[in-house]
Amino acid sequence: MNLLYLTIIVPLFSFLVLVSLGRHIRSINVMIIGVTTMLIIALIAVFCCVDFSSNTVPDTTLIYTRQLWNWFSVDNFTVPISLTLDGLSLIFLVLISFFGFLIYFFAACYLTLRNDIYTFYAYSNLLIASILTIILVDNLFVMLIGWEGISISTYLLIGIYYKQARNGYAAVKAFIIMHLTDIFLIIGIFLLYQTAETLSIGDILTRAHDNLAVDSDIIFWITLMLFLGAMSKSALFPMHSWFSETTLAPMPAVALMQSSTVIFAGVYLILRLSNLFMMSNDTLAIMTVISSLTVLFASSIALVQNDIKRIVTYINLAQISYLFYAFSCQNWNLSLNCLINYTVTSTLLIFASAILIRNCQGERNINRLGGLIKSFPKLYIIFLFIMLSLSAMPWISASFYIKGDIIWGLMAKERLMAGTIGLLGILLSSLSIWRLIFIVFHHKPKIFDFAKTKPISYYPIFILVVFTTAIFIYFPLPVQGIIPIAELETNGQPYFRLLLAAVILLSFLISYILYAHPNSEVQEVLKAPMFKFFLRLCNSDWHYNYLLHTLFVNPYIYLARLLKKDPLALWDDWIMRGIKKVNSFIVNLENGQIRWYLVSMVIGSIIILMLLIFI
Repeated sequence: MNLLYLTIIVPLFSFLVLVSLGRHIRSINVMIIGVTTMLIIALIAVFCCVDFSSNTVPDTTLIYTRQLWNWFSVDNFTVPISLTLDGLSLIFLVLISFFGFLIYFFAACYLTLRNDIYTFYAYSNLLIASILTIILVDNLFVMLIGWEGISISTYLLIGIYYKQARNGYAAVKAFIIMHLTDIFLIIGIFLLYQTAETLSIGDILTRAHDNLAVDSDIIFWITLMLFLGAMSKSALFPMHSWFSETTLAPMPAVALMQSSTVIFAGVYLILRLSNLFMMSNDTLAIMTVISSLTVLFASSIALVQNDIKRIVTYINLAQISYLFYAFSCQNWNLSLNCLINYTVTSTLLIFASAILIRNCQGERNINRLGGLIKSFPKLYIIFLFIMLSLSAMPWISASFYIKGDIIWGLMAKERLMAGTIGLLGILLSSLSIWRLIFIVFHHKPKIFDFAKTKPISYYPIFILVVFTTAIFIYFPLPVQGIIPIAELETNGQPYFRLLLAAVILLSFLISYILYAHPNSEVQEVLKAPMFKFFLRLCNSDWHYNYLLHTLFVNPYIYLARLLKKDPLALWDDWIMRGIKKVNSFIVNLENGQIRWYLVSMVIGSIIILMLLIFI
């Protein structure tokens, strides 16, 4: 664990090398630099796991701290640069290194253009360094460095194809949206410092537990600001827009942003401060509402999309909400298992979609594809495994137990509406992936010219497929004493699992009727006004972008045009003109006539005297 600082230094140094010299290095060498960087981080993570397990004493919490230096000091306020490793940060370190290595390896097999290769590895290294800064530092002020680094890295990755105006606009949009909620995070940090008089996370949790009352006003505002600050990084509605813009980046970059780095930032912040969030039931209730809106929004939009990238993106967005459902019912250890399952499934879905698009010569519209089961049987089987995980296939997939326990936890907390929406989200996500499978693999063939994919590209996919099964339901996680371990109510849970299995079987039946062999009666039902309205609403992303432009963009443009002529400068010009007029009048009074001067002096004296007498 003495080499822990290298997990940040190595990717940062690699980023600087590739940004400076990447254009002049051969593509194969750039790939070697990128993959080797991630391999070093993975090896350090393995060494840390070995050290951690060998030094852990039963019924104790092992916390390793490495003090590096003091950044700055103002009076009694000191900001130290130190790295801290405990069970929670070790889990995130392992996840980032493992999935980062798989994504880097997949990118080496997938990317072909020279500019794509060096820009992807350069910007991804900055992203890895930023997220590792967040999970390893023990000071909220220093964490802001990694927080800002993630925003910059996301901007760079989305804007890799910056010569296209649409991509540049999307990168700027993502950068702005991420910074809108960063304001709330900074406010929350200020409130924490004012209350606890420290920014050390360990000291904050201790002092908050000792000095603050549960559900007090200050706790509510602190946790609310922190949650709002984490919303954009976690892509929750309505701060999800940057998540859909990631589709403009190369698929390995999409995998990195959607599954194993950016999303981790907001999730880690809430998990690290979980003892603080447990003290505010109102914030947890708001978290439930936001999660429900995100599930409905994302899963309904995924159901009508035709672009493979957008289908994948909105399916992943819907799955993120189950993490925050687990937070809202205070089942923190279950949320970690949900995070692992989400990362596996989303990465697997993006990899499989990337190979599908590559094989079909870059075609992304599912309506222009069909009959691929004969050409790509191996890819078809992979999508079936993805379907099993997204649909929470009863007793086969790990997500059946994890999502089932999350929704059961909501029901046990008497949040029936949120639990019902959670079941609906599983139903709609299942329909979305079945729709993709039926149209792409079973319908009439429409494309006959295919590209070849390197067999080595499938290796990361085969590894991930294993982790979607029920063999890996719950990982043994070393979080005892770090996050609260909740006991799940088991009375009635077997009956609920039967209900969940029935919902999943219903989704299979509906998808078969709608997408496998749609007949004339189904077509008539789909042409009903209610369904047409639903399709238009979902195809327009619930008119969210229109609402965003109406409320924020258009008023900003109006003010910009109004201020184009600089009203303050015009006002200043009128003042100067008035001064000139007064000056010219006074100058004309200097006519050289002594009588006029004497009369002016007398009149002025009389006026001053009258003022002294009557005022």
